[in-house]
Amino acid sequence: MTPEAHPDPAAQGVAETLVATLPRIRELHGRTVVVVAGHHVLADDKLRHAFCGDIGFLRYSGVRTVLVHDGGPHLPAWLDDDPAALRTHVAGYVQRGLVGSLNDHTTLAVGLTGEDGRTLEVGEGEDVRVDPGVLRVFLDSGRIPVVSSIAYGKDGGIRHLAATSAATALASALDAALVLPAGAGAVGPASATFVDMAVPHAVLRHLHRL
Repeated sequence: MTPEAHPDPAAQGVAETLVATLPRIRELHGRTVVVVAGHHVLADDKLRHAFCGDIGFLRYSGVRTVLVHDGGPHLPAWLDDDPAALRTHVAGYVQRGLVGSLNDHTTLAVGLTGEDGRTLEVGEGEDVRVDPGVLRVFLDSGRIPVVSSIAYGKDGGIRHLAATSAATALASALDAALVLPAGAGAVGPASATFVDMAVPHAVLRHLHRL
């Protein structure tokens, strides 16, 4: 077989980029990362596809990733007065779209809410309690948990948490790194990092320092 006389410069660049990521892949392998799917991702098909590609790459390079989302940027206000419809919208419509996009890249995504296994529970004083047992089962089996930020309420009902609040509590319980969407009013613990999810592949570029 004759070697290619004039290798494709684009292919050469891709190969060099892949090799350059090896030290960071080794560093991240086995770590747990909690990532919030920002509203840009939930509202834009192209950004969601790029974002889910990032999550798939992380999974196949050995990162234990938990994805968290809320009701998205267009959540009707009236749903707050109808818990059943709220759950259907967040854990049905929004989550199904996200899991479906992830499974275009990997068949390992699995959806759940904070109610499942009482993973998220709002207690007295509005504090958020976490039982990460279900998430650890999924992570240990190589799955990508996609968590809707619907929590079990202290009154036996449900609570719709902001995705950042849910993710912050989960990251603390899992001793995980935390990646949150940047933007106006972005808040989070000092240990969190913020990325502009209006930029395609922002999560991968951030974690791999590209």
